[in-house]
Amino acid sequence: MEDITGTIELSGDLLHLKWGHGDVVTERDAVALMERARALSGGRALPMLVEITGVEWIEQGALKAFAGRWPLTRAAVVGTSPVDHTLASFYTGRHKPVHPTRYFTSMDEAMAWLTEDPAQP
Repeated sequence: MEDITGTIELSGDLLHLKWGHGDVVTERDAVALMERARALSGGRALPMLVEITGVEWIEQGALKAFAGRWPLTRAAVVGTSPVDHTLASFYTGRHKPVHPTRYFTSMDEAMAWLTEDPAQP
C-alpha cells in the first residue's frame, strides 16, 4: 500500500479506515483501499469505522468509489470539525452509498452503532 493516502486494517470483525491530518484522498487511493478491504474481509460483509478528522479534501472520484459496492454491512464516519461534518453530509447526500452510513462526532457512539444487530436500521 505504498504511496496510498490512508490505512485500512481489520480489527476483530471490523474494518478500520483512517486518514491523517491534511490528507487529500484521491480516486486512486479509494480504489486501493477498497481492494485492501476486500482482501482483509475474506469475502465477508463487515462494518467499517472511518476516521476523517483532519482530512483536507476528498476528490469527487474517491467519494463516488466509496459509495459503491464494498464488503460492508454499514459504515460509521467519525469526525470532529465542521469540515468533517460537511464532507460526510455531502458524501451521503450526493453519492448515496449503497450501505447504511452515518456521521458521528463520538467514537463510542460510532462503535455502538457499528456493533449493534445489522438487521436494525
